[in-house]
Amino acid sequence: MSGLSHDIAAMVANHAAGDEDGFYAVALDVAHRELSEGRRNAATEIRKAIELARGETVELQTVEDEDLGVDIDSDLAEFIKVSRPDADFEELTISGDLIERVRQILEEHRSAALLRDFGFTPAHRLLMEGPAGTGKTATAEVLSAELGIPLVTVYLDNLLNVYSAEEDVPSLREVFDRLARRRAVYLFDVFDTIGDDTITGMTRRVFKAFLLFVDVLGKGSVAIAATNRRGVLDRSMFRHFDTVLNFSLPTSQEAMRVLRSQLGDRAPTPVMNEADVYEQYFEGLSQAELTLAARSAAKAAIMRNEAQVTQDDLIYALTNRGAFMLDDE
Repeated sequence: MSGLSHDIAAMVANHAAGDEDGFYAVALDVAHRELSEGRRNAATEIRKAIELARGETVELQTVEDEDLGVDIDSDLAEFIKVSRPDADFEELTISGDLIERVRQILEEHRSAALLRDFGFTPAHRLLMEGPAGTGKTATAEVLSAELGIPLVTVYLDNLLNVYSAEEDVPSLREVFDRLARRRAVYLFDVFDTIGDDTITGMTRRVFKAFLLFVDVLGKGSVAIAATNRRGVLDRSMFRHFDTVLNFSLPTSQEAMRVLRSQLGDRAPTPVMNEADVYEQYFEGLSQAELTLAARSAAKAAIMRNEAQVTQDDLIYALTNRGAFMLDDE
């Protein structure tokens, strides 16, 4: 039973038993989870409903908030999301080369004490670049899950909307200082917003604040800068990163692996040269698009009351995703 369905069942049972306190306790748990997963509006709506019904003030705070020293039920929620992903390294759908590089990063962090004895530190300043939907966020989630620390996503485009004036720089540095003291994986999304080689003024100061943040990052933390537009980045900034991970659209074999991973037992029976059969339909599709196509094909099979997806189901779903991508362009 999923978390939400379990909570609904518990609330119904408490209501039927006349257990008002139990009913509201479950509702409050749901609000806490919504907040911890970044859905601030939903959490606030539930909190207000509880307060209205009970006639008392309800405080929402998550373990993640306390760990990070960041109150995300504030203006920080506009550009910071704290989560604890339940991601599996074995389910990463990126290239074999990237898989090995991510594995190396994890091994370095697991051997951090040994490396420090010899004057080295684990790679903890990463630049991820590549088209949208190719696995950058998924990789950050795996690093967070494997290292057992929160994932803090910082949306730099929203951050610039909040801290847009010269007098905001000290406040921004204070936010970064508070974050840096806590162990986490920090994903700075839309990094080209501050890393563009044409930036000036306030944006350049935000970039410098980011570099200071990386320099003072606590032991065991990882800072990731993610961009879909490597070509616009200031070339001088590359020296600030321990490694650059280049993400790309999947090969035919990799695309087939994504589909089979998503479909599981519903995948069609393998055929000779399977990747070649579908190759023309994979063109331009990212791992994220392939995932959506697999889900669409699975739903088609389910609605026919069939256990397996057919080749036609997959081709139809892939063709639709390809058409969507063309329309988007």
